[in-house]
Amino acid sequence: MTSADVIRYDELQPAPWQNGQGVTRTIRAMPAGGGWSLSIATIEQRAEFSIIPRTQRVQLAIDAVRLEIDRREVTLGPGEQARFDGTQHVVGASVAGSSQVLNLMYSHASPALEMALVRDARELSLDSVAVVVLVGELICGPLILGHFDTAVLEGRATAAVSGGRGLFAVVRAASRN
Repeated sequence: MTSADVIRYDELQPAPWQNGQGVTRTIRAMPAGGGWSLSIATIEQRAEFSIIPRTQRVQLAIDAVRLEIDRREVTLGPGEQARFDGTQHVVGASVAGSSQVLNLMYSHASPALEMALVRDARELSLDSVAVVVLVGELICGPLILGHFDTAVLEGRATAAVSGGRGLFAVVRAASRN
């Protein structure tokens, strides 16, 4: 059976980071023992990221953000991303007062994941596990997903998602190069 769990962004409760220096809305929490999680964080001040051992992190900038990863500065424009280990020292700061970022985390014990941007639902690959609407609309069964809404997919993505155009962040199995 092919299905999708729809998560409406407006229904997600903001939660402060463990260190109190940012706010996150969790789309999908990482299950005990491994797996993956997805969230949208708001960065309004210079903030240290929590150390999370045995975890790989991928951060996609929705708005421009400046990261320091082990003292190496990286500025990400909208749609750009950085990958880093959960044990690395990372500090984030907004470039323009307030920035939002999409965070993907997965356990080292889990298969590798990546994020990609697509503009048309027909571009979704069969190994897609989640789709976040950044701009536009996504049609998932009888539902229309809007800004920051997410479809967490099980089975074949193309069967659960029937259409849509805009800009989507897609979580999928990592390419093997």
